[in-house]
Amino acid sequence: SSNFTESEFPTMKPENWPHKPVFVQEVGSDTKVLAVDNDQPVPVGVPFEIDSSLFKGKILLRFRNANSDDPESHSKYFKDGKQLTQTVIQGRFKQSIKMSEVYVGSLFAQPLAAAPPPFMTKIMDAVLGRIAPGLIVDLSSEAPKVIALLAGAAQTMSIDSPGNEPDITLPAIEENVASSLGENVATKSKRRKHLGNPKNAASYEFNTGSVYTFHTYDDAMDYARGTMRLPLYGDYDIKPSIGRQPLSLTAVTQSGEILYDLRVWHESHHQD
Repeated sequence: SSNFTESEFPTMKPENWPHKPVFVQEVGSDTKVLAVDNDQPVPVGVPFEIDSSLFKGKILLRFRNANSDDPESHSKYFKDGKQLTQTVIQGRFKQSIKMSEVYVGSLFAQPLAAAPPPFMTKIMDAVLGRIAPGLIVDLSSEAPKVIALLAGAAQTMSIDSPGNEPDITLPAIEENVASSLGENVATKSKRRKHLGNPKNAASYEFNTGSVYTFHTYDDAMDYARGTMRLPLYGDYDIKPSIGRQPLSLTAVTQSGEILYDLRVWHESHHQD
């Protein structure tokens, strides 16, 4: 999409980055992060507020292998389990939009430096497909992307009336969509399967009255190290494939409107 643009390496020197080895910046031309200056990273480990033309709310990011602004809740969250990355988004849509229109994932402004070898791509597809049903994996085009429908990709989703939404800093967030969306999506796995498919998702919409909470965690992509955990192989370094551009955590509509667009720079991208 035309709104997805290249971003410049941060001006702050890597030795000063608070969340080493990464620097996360919000670059959506239309998305404001409240209380964070342009050349500063967004907080990691504590929620921050965002406001874009489509969505207003807050985001919490946690990376197992990066420094956190809240070390205590960081170690609590990562103590058990295999999660490498956690993203929680909570807020309200400013206009109604079909669930088949909103995608989340990683987009790249430039072609990859080198596509992973075919056998590796096969393994990656399998791993990613398990994480999110209906995933679109495009690694070879001018504008590569790995994206899935937000309503299907989130491990847990909660739809609440304002004031009743869950606390996003808690380690677990309960699934709560059945009362709003019906029996077809009454369980996590039913919802993920059903709403991960664009044909089904087109019958549902995000409304403007409810507060939506999307909790996504990833046990394959390690954003802090720039590696991907593959079965029988271990951690595969994807940085050489991607080249000198950041990973992204982005939510975008089919027409290219950005809800949020976070770029994750790695200190190894730094060139003196």
